[in-house]
Amino acid sequence: MGGNTFGRVVAVVFCRQALQLSIDCAVVARAAPKPDSAFDTSGTFLVGPAPSCLSPLRVPTVGAVLAVIGGLVLRFVAPSPLWLDEALSVNIALLDFAQLVEALRHDGHPLLYYWLLGDWIDIFGESDFAVRSLSGIFSVLCIPMLYKTAQRYGPAVAKTTLLLATSSPFLLRYATEVRMYSLLTLLCCVGWLCVERAIERPTIGRLCLVSLVVAALVHTHYWSIWLVAAALIVVGYNIVFGSGGNRGVALRVGAAIIVGASTLLVWLGVLLEQLRTTGTPWAGRARPAEVVVETIQAIGGSSRFEGELLGVALMFLAMLGVFIHRADGREVVLRFSWLDFDRAAICVLATLGTGGMVAFVVDGAFEPRYASVVVGFVLVLAANGIAMLPPRVGLGVLAFVVLFGFAVAVDEARRDRTQGAEVAARIDETIQSGDSVVFCPDQVGPATRRALLGADSFFAYPRGDGILVDWQNYAATIAESPVGEFVSNVLVETRSNDVYLVRGLGYKGFDDRCEAVHAGFAETRETVEVVVPAGVFEPMALTRFEARS
Repeated sequence: MGGNTFGRVVAVVFCRQALQLSIDCAVVARAAPKPDSAFDTSGTFLVGPAPSCLSPLRVPTVGAVLAVIGGLVLRFVAPSPLWLDEALSVNIALLDFAQLVEALRHDGHPLLYYWLLGDWIDIFGESDFAVRSLSGIFSVLCIPMLYKTAQRYGPAVAKTTLLLATSSPFLLRYATEVRMYSLLTLLCCVGWLCVERAIERPTIGRLCLVSLVVAALVHTHYWSIWLVAAALIVVGYNIVFGSGGNRGVALRVGAAIIVGASTLLVWLGVLLEQLRTTGTPWAGRARPAEVVVETIQAIGGSSRFEGELLGVALMFLAMLGVFIHRADGREVVLRFSWLDFDRAAICVLATLGTGGMVAFVVDGAFEPRYASVVVGFVLVLAANGIAMLPPRVGLGVLAFVVLFGFAVAVDEARRDRTQGAEVAARIDETIQSGDSVVFCPDQVGPATRRALLGADSFFAYPRGDGILVDWQNYAATIAESPVGEFVSNVLVETRSNDVYLVRGLGYKGFDDRCEAVHAGFAETRETVEVVVPAGVFEPMALTRFEARS
């Protein structure tokens, strides 16, 4: 209960801070008399762009209400069973606090989300719907947070943002996953709002909220560190080049951000061990172009053509929101000076640029879900871009983006993410006492074991029993685990009983090792192929090796 309350407070604070902070530094001079100046003539720290002068879009009320209802419902609809990462999240969250910290040493993530998920499971249980609903609630809360943030651009942009957030296939996808990404997005939205309010009136209470949300962010996902860095860059600019009043506000906000980020020191020992021993063994080095392309795909909701098309459309609209404004409701004004860029855009560029460069240098990875730290920025900027269009054109573009977003989200939601439940059901049909289940690689274990009912003897290659995946020194462990020795150990333990081998396909670092495990069992057992891989995100094959008489 206490952990849940802390998470919700935490979830309401940081990204609005960091996001607004970036926006505040870049200074969009829509209302300023001199668009090449980062500050107004009175020395006031600018809070954001002036509202658009365009006539507001008149969205049919019935259509808007239906879109909102549809978006809320879809956040809690996911027919597919839990896949690897989701099952791992649940298994880790079920541990007590000391075991949880130790498990995360071997997993590579911060603590907060798993702590909250554990409290949530204690209250609502661990069914697929129950554990996913926490992410759904976080995603629902993103909608009013983004609406509130977008009000700084005017009512038309706020209403447009509401519909874009409701129909965003990215937000809908991670609303239905037992992962920390909906919480991460929510914290970013809340942080933006808190920073903006702290800039308007830097009271102790508002600055404490900034620190609280920053602390929650860095304890939710490590990619939020790059967002915090972007915010501090913006603050630093205002401290160096701002006038007296601007400089004082910037110093206070910057200090609040640093205080929040410094709470990571209590986790520093675990973080350093994770950096030294875990990393991202399941992915290769991220290239700068990969970061750009995968971010576009992520915001569009999938790597298929439809998702890419939507992602490109949203990015184009966001660029309109950055590069143009209408000074009198008619005249289009282009902005080319970086000082005139919307500060949200600077936050996006600085976050992805910094994180991408570090990943490239240290051989790190980038996954589309990391776009959680910037998706709120992009949606607000895209809404602002739509507001730059003539009302009728803008309404048509908004309708296209919303309907296409729902289409992509529904198409993704109906797809199975794993064959784990199917494999488990087939094992349960025939397994006998004394039979063993073997996973190769160990990464196919969590999703399968979650659905298994009758088995009681488990082995995983290269190590473990299929409940957790130990990512520490993962590549070295695979290289140092002889397949023949593993097969022999399983056969000794199993003796005259059957062996069920669950195999995954295409896992980095395993080459043909799982095929060699299959061949090793086949030398002494009768082979029955039970399940063949399907075209899902996490395909599996199931083979039963019957003991010979």
